[in-house]
Amino acid sequence: MTPKEKKKLLLNAFWDKNIDADQLYNFINGKIKTIPLIDQKTIFIRLLSTYDWYTLIKLFPLKVLKESLSDDILNSLYPKELKKKYQYARKLLFK
Repeated sequence: MTPKEKKKLLLNAFWDKNIDADQLYNFINGKIKTIPLIDQKTIFIRLLSTYDWYTLIKLFPLKVLKESLSDDILNSLYPKELKKKYQYARKLLFK
């Protein structure tokens, strides 16, 4: 997936927010740790709730993907089936 395609997906997930595509892209790639007016947890929850697993694997570097699957973030997902799905994926990927 090209950087341009990734930025488009990121902006599509945050269609209701005024967020810079480059900032989102740099955040997802671990180049920056924060984005003004939106916290890390909110970003991860939105992306996990919006895209399927295969898209997320292409979108996130593995290190950031592991961060996005923390208990704190997974416990905030709705519906609970989504939480269970990502707990299972975390278990398989990061034994």
